[in-house]
Amino acid sequence: MRQVRALVVAMLLVLPLACSVSASGDQRALSDEEPISDRIVITTGTTAGVYYAWGLALRDQLREAHPSLDVEVVPSSGSIENLQRLSDGTADLAVSAGDAAERTASENETESGSVPLRAVARIYDDYYHLIVPRGSTLRSVDDLAGHRVAIGDPGSGTALIARRLLGLAEVGVKEKELGIVDGLQALEKGEVDAVFWSGGVPTTAVEDASERMPLRLLGLGDLARRMRAEFGAVYRPAAIPPGRYGIGEQVDTLALANLLVVRADADDELVTAVTSTIFDHRAAIAERVPAANQTDRRSAIFTGGLPLHPAAEAYYRKAKL
Repeated sequence: MRQVRALVVAMLLVLPLACSVSASGDQRALSDEEPISDRIVITTGTTAGVYYAWGLALRDQLREAHPSLDVEVVPSSGSIENLQRLSDGTADLAVSAGDAAERTASENETESGSVPLRAVARIYDDYYHLIVPRGSTLRSVDDLAGHRVAIGDPGSGTALIARRLLGLAEVGVKEKELGIVDGLQALEKGEVDAVFWSGGVPTTAVEDASERMPLRLLGLGDLARRMRAEFGAVYRPAAIPPGRYGIGEQVDTLALANLLVVRADADDELVTAVTSTIFDHRAAIAERVPAANQTDRRSAIFTGGLPLHPAAEAYYRKAKL
C-alpha cells in the first residue's frame, strides 16, 4: 500500500509539469511571434540593379522583425548565378527572373541528387530595356545585325533573354558580356552600340546614365508576343511609360515576373518569417525600391512553373487568398 501511495503522489507531481509542457508546446505551434535565431544569405544581383536594392531593403526589415536573425546580402551577376548558389547550398534565398527559375528547376529534376527549387513569392516584374544613345540610327532589333551589343553578365537573366530575343529575330550581333554598369560605360565611350538590360522601372544605373548622355529605348514590336508563344507565359507584352529616363514616348517591350526562390528543404519557420515580412513591411521596402509597390498577396502566388514552398503556400492560405 505504501508503494501505491508513493506512485500516486509521483503521478500527481508529474502531471502539472506535463500539462505545462504540452501547453507551451501548443503556444509555440500557434504563435507567429516566436523569435528566430539563424543566419541566412540572400543572393541578389549587380549592386547597380534593383535585385540588390530589394535584397538590402528586405534584409533590414527582417532584422527589424526578427532581431536574432543574421541576414547577409551578397551581389551576383544575376538570376542564373543566384540559382546555382541556391542549388549548391551557398545561399538560402535567391532573387530570380521567372524564366531562369523555371529552366533551372527543370534541369534540376533530371539531375540525380539535386534538391528541387520552390518559390516564396512573386515580388515584382522586370521590364526589358534595349538602350541606345538618343542620336543612334538604330531603330529596332533587326537593326542590331552586325553591331556590338552588351548582352549582360555571364550567368544573368538579361543575357538569357537577349539570346532568346536575338535567336527569334534571327539577328546576329557581336556579343559583349557586360553587365549594366560596364555596358552603359561602354555605350558612353562608343565601345558598344546598344545595351540589353532586364530590371525594374526605374533602374538607378540607367537613370544616372541618362543624366550624362541622352538615351533612347528601342521597342521590341512583335517580339514580345513571339517570346510568349515560344517560351511560355513567363513573358508578357508590356510597356515602359513615357517620362522614364528622360524619354517622352511609351516604349513597347516585354515584362517577366521576378521570384524569391528557396530550396524545397528550406526550414518552414524561416520561410514563413520571410514571407510575412515581405508583406507586413511592404511599404517600408517600397520606400527604398519603388518596384516593390507591385508586391501583392494576391499576385504573389502566381509563380508560373515553379511551385510554392509548402510554408509559403500555408501562409497564403491563412491569409485567405
